[in-house]
Amino acid sequence: MISTIAPDLSQLDLGGVNAYLWTGSEGPTLIDTGMPGSVKTIITDLASIGLQPADLRRIIITHADLDHLGGARELSAQSQAIIACHTVESAYVLGQKTKKPNPGLLGYLIRPFFDLTNRRAKPGVSHVDEYLLDGQAMPEGFTVLHMPGHAPGQIALHHPDRGILIAADALNNRKGKLGLPSALFTPSMSQAIESLQRLQKLKYETACFGHGPPILSGADEKIAEFVRSVSDS
Repeated sequence: MISTIAPDLSQLDLGGVNAYLWTGSEGPTLIDTGMPGSVKTIITDLASIGLQPADLRRIIITHADLDHLGGARELSAQSQAIIACHTVESAYVLGQKTKKPNPGLLGYLIRPFFDLTNRRAKPGVSHVDEYLLDGQAMPEGFTVLHMPGHAPGQIALHHPDRGILIAADALNNRKGKLGLPSALFTPSMSQAIESLQRLQKLKYETACFGHGPPILSGADEKIAEFVRSVSDS
C-alpha cells in the first residue's frame, strides 16, 4: 500500500518494512526496495500513481540488509535507474559480502536459514553507479548522513528545506514507541547509539523509518528525547 507522507514523499508499506518514493526534483527516486518478494507490490504501488519501474531515475539503498536491498536487482533490470549507496556499504549491495546475524544462541540457530535465504534470493545488484559520502548533497535535496552501527555503511537522508528525515534502521518506531535497531542484526550497538547523536543537531518536522509508521509532526524533538534516554542508560 502506498500513502502520502508529505508533498513529493510517499511511503510504500511492504509488510513489516517500508520503502519510500520521492517524486519531487530529480525524481522519481525509490529509497530502499524491501524483501526479494516485494517487487510485485512495489510495481502495483507505482502503477497506482501512474508510474512504472522504467520511470525510476534513481534507487537509493540505505543499507544492504535483505529487507532493504531485496528488490533492487529485479527493479534495476526493469529500469535504467541509477543505483546509489554509501561507499562503505557497496560491497554488501553488490553481493560481495553478506551480513550475518550476531553471535549468540539465536544467531547460531537462525544462521543456516539466513544463509539459505540469501543464496536463493541473491539480492546483490550487478552494479553501483553512485558511491555516496557523508555530507553529500543529493539532486533530490537530501543530504547524506552516514549512520554506522546497524550496518557499516548505513545512511539516513535529511531534507533540510522540507523538514524531512528518512532514518532507515538507525532507529525504528514500532507500536508507537521509538526503539533501537534489532540487536540480533546490529554488529555494534554502541556505534549505532553514537550515530544517533547526529540527529540531535538537525531540524525536521517529519521522520520516516525502515520499520514502523512515520512521525508527522515534532519529530526532531521526539527523537532528540529518545536519543538522550538511550545515551544516558
